[in-house]
Amino acid sequence: MTEDEQGIDRMKAQHAKPLVLICSDDADFYVLLAHILVREGFETALVGEDEVIKRAATRHVTAIILDSAKDPGLTLKTCAAIKASHATAGVPTIALVSSGDERYYLALLKAGIDENFFRPVSPARLLAYLCSLSRSDANGTRPTGAIGGGATIFGGLRIEAGRRMVVYGDKEIQLGPIEFNLLRCLVEKPGRVFSRLELIETAWPSGLFVQPRTVDVHVGRLRRSLERLTGRSMIRTVRATGYALDMDARWD
Repeated sequence: MTEDEQGIDRMKAQHAKPLVLICSDDADFYVLLAHILVREGFETALVGEDEVIKRAATRHVTAIILDSAKDPGLTLKTCAAIKASHATAGVPTIALVSSGDERYYLALLKAGIDENFFRPVSPARLLAYLCSLSRSDANGTRPTGAIGGGATIFGGLRIEAGRRMVVYGDKEIQLGPIEFNLLRCLVEKPGRVFSRLELIETAWPSGLFVQPRTVDVHVGRLRRSLERLTGRSMIRTVRATGYALDMDARWD
């Protein structure tokens, strides 16, 4: 592909409506949710669990919504498959779950889900989250906080905001939006210990209730991703306080 063709593709992407894929066995729920999203400028598509990865890999997707009302086990399996695929691992993935099942909530987090919304879902909260992802896509920046766009260099790491990519040598990984926001927060002030509340305010869109346990799961996921990429442990846990980027992890 020539540079002109690439430029045309980028312009088309900038003017396309943000696409949200919705996996749900409830047709009435999909019609209602799609109506709400379309009114706010989104494009939606109803997809099955067996085709969501293919659809997300062939076109830029702002988010995937997994409705677990009828089969939570299938939602968990689908989430794990999305996050295990190199083509879709970085796509923000949201689960709509029934309240009261703490084990299932934690299982989804461990499978890689980016955000859980409990039923009955507040349309305003869901829209706020999706709009924050859409703005991040359009601007190449994260949705909240003061950290700007572009690329950040930390020792041997290159952190690229536009693609949520972290590059180390000839290897790279794409992070989910929460993990990427957490990393950029920690890199901005290496060595400083951030409390869980500070990380919630920085990494999550405003207006969402986030449990401390949720922060621990996302930080653990980020820590493991960085260790696989660099072979080093970069995030330090400070008991009863929070987390910090280990200054000893800065190398060239």
